[in-house]
Amino acid sequence: MSEKVCPNCGKTSEAGMNYCMYCGTKLEEKPTPLSEEKKETSMGESTQEIPETLVEEDKIPQDIRTQLELRAKLEEIIGETSVLKGEIDRLMEELSGEISIEEYKNKIKVLKSKVVELKKEREDVESLLRPLPLEQVAKEKEELKERLTKLKEVYRAKEISDETFERLRKEYESEFEKAKKKHKVEKEKVKNWIAQLEKDRKKIQEELELLYARYKTGEIPEEEYQKNKDELKKELNRTQISLENLRIEIRQWG
Repeated sequence: MSEKVCPNCGKTSEAGMNYCMYCGTKLEEKPTPLSEEKKETSMGESTQEIPETLVEEDKIPQDIRTQLELRAKLEEIIGETSVLKGEIDRLMEELSGEISIEEYKNKIKVLKSKVVELKKEREDVESLLRPLPLEQVAKEKEELKERLTKLKEVYRAKEISDETFERLRKEYESEFEKAKKKHKVEKEKVKNWIAQLEKDRKKIQEELELLYARYKTGEIPEEEYQKNKDELKKELNRTQISLENLRIEIRQWG
């Protein structure tokens, strides 16, 4: 079995190891050098390589990842705002003459200030949100379909000539067919992205379990465990939100 190189820390682990002995990241087989991959076979033909374009198709483009991260961040802001407002309501209900009203007022003031900050942060995030490609092309397809319907209505009302109708009908139908093909492509991309995020989620869950094992065996202290666990939990939550957003995208625009 070939040696394995960790994609995280870059160190080499012994053959047969499934996880890095240094950082615990799941390992893959070390790829065969390109020079060996291109050696000719006994039949005099070079081994077939997978086109780079096919490999890249399953990867989520950075602009799409950014949009998914923004949507996840928006969910977090909405959740934090809801918690703060609930705390403000609770403090307001507890106000009475038997307690320090000034102390409660200060607490409420601080909470309201945080709500204002989150509102501004939410507005900033929302200003960066853009429709995902599947939504864009689905809307384009529907607009063209509606345009064709209106064209037929105008023609039936005898408001345009046969020549004008035929010319626009061919033009709109051609654009509609192109939009249909684009829609199919974008839908498949979203399905591939969902599959990729499911892999990412599984990897994070494995890392959480590995981290727990390291903590329980005494390899890492509780403080380090809690810190890394919180970071992984946050990453897992954002991955889950991204998955949900893409599934909604498929249901709504697929």
